[in-house]
Amino acid sequence: MTKLHFGVAALLACAALAPGLSTAQDLAAAEASYAQMCMQAVDMPKPYGESDLKGNPKLGEYCKCFSGLFTKRAMKAAEAMQAGKAPPPLEESNRQELALRNTCRKQTGLPLAVAPNAKK
Repeated sequence: MTKLHFGVAALLACAALAPGLSTAQDLAAAEASYAQMCMQAVDMPKPYGESDLKGNPKLGEYCKCFSGLFTKRAMKAAEAMQAGKAPPPLEESNRQELALRNTCRKQTGLPLAVAPNAKK
């Protein structure tokens, strides 16, 4: 599964579970889970994942930032789905995830991620 498909699958899974995340402890557990997935993303092959951050001392800080933003995005998606709205198309979901990644990369002083299909 590619990073892009992984991100969408994770978003949809969280959206399905999000209604049960009613306490701060539940949200913290979800964020910790996403932070762990982010840490593991360094082992995904280029151009997917975070392989360019492998061994970077700022990886943990980056993953903590990303997991917080990703959890908020998933909660918003869950609320939209409960209201009967369709999830965004794959391309839009991928664009949103890249924006989240780059927000956290900027905050932690890391190089920006580039979409896998972007021309260099």
